[in-house]
Amino acid sequence: MASDDQGAKATRRRGEELAEAIRAAVREELADRGYANLTFEGVAKRAQTSKPVLYRRYTSRAHMVIDTWTHESPGGTPPADTGSLREDLLALGRAFSDRFEAFGIETVRGLLADVSPQEAERLADITTAWVPTRLTAILDAARERGEIGPQPLPPRVEGLPLILARHELLQNGPLDEATVADIVDSICLPLLTMTA
Repeated sequence: MASDDQGAKATRRRGEELAEAIRAAVREELADRGYANLTFEGVAKRAQTSKPVLYRRYTSRAHMVIDTWTHESPGGTPPADTGSLREDLLALGRAFSDRFEAFGIETVRGLLADVSPQEAERLADITTAWVPTRLTAILDAARERGEIGPQPLPPRVEGLPLILARHELLQNGPLDEATVADIVDSICLPLLTMTA
């Protein structure tokens, strides 16, 4: 009886309370079973709701995961100004990698295989939206310190750290400290500072 009452109570949840219960269930299912084994049934059971409720909200498991990921905060983002362009870029690279690692590289790869190119592009834009803002602040601080030239950088040059980090993550997995440092020291710093 108690379990029936609990299930009935769970189905009465609405709005953001229900949405967050579903997102929490998706996160737990991903952690325990991985993207390849994520099912509507497993998420419904964990969220103490029904599969029809999920089907009304989501068209696919990819849709469920994207919704969960896009509602994650980018917590742990580094300060914009550590006093050094190199240290700022290293901190940004670590934060970027940590966010993807927390969600799971295999989940990201599975999502990219399941969605259309347009959805993949939208996903990339949404999940990394915080990076360009942080990168602009880093470059502005470096410009004020005289580490880079006063003129604006071409957009492709300014976006290069994000492009390199994303490529490395998707191709080779989580970024370790040495890889982040290599990207920063071998490519980003020489290119960003050549007009200083």
